[in-house]
Amino acid sequence: MTEILEAMTRPDVNGTPSLPKRSTARTMLPSTWLERTVRLEYVDAYGGGQSSTGALLDWCAVGVICNLQGEKTVVAWDALRAVTLIND
Repeated sequence: MTEILEAMTRPDVNGTPSLPKRSTARTMLPSTWLERTVRLEYVDAYGGGQSSTGALLDWCAVGVICNLQGEKTVVAWDALRAVTLIND
């Protein structure tokens, strides 16, 4: 129990831990994945699981932008379950 308490960060006035900020840019996916083939697993509008394969074009605040079956498609982050790089 003592080890756990020592590893915890002391909360600030609002009750949230005060952790140091990162100074480097953070990205959701590695830039080396751009223009590569990926397998996407996501939840569709009806709540069913889907899986598609396509080229990863970019990502943005809304989600990943892929070329799926010849169409530029955005898969929202909240619907996305897995992005897997496929070795070509």
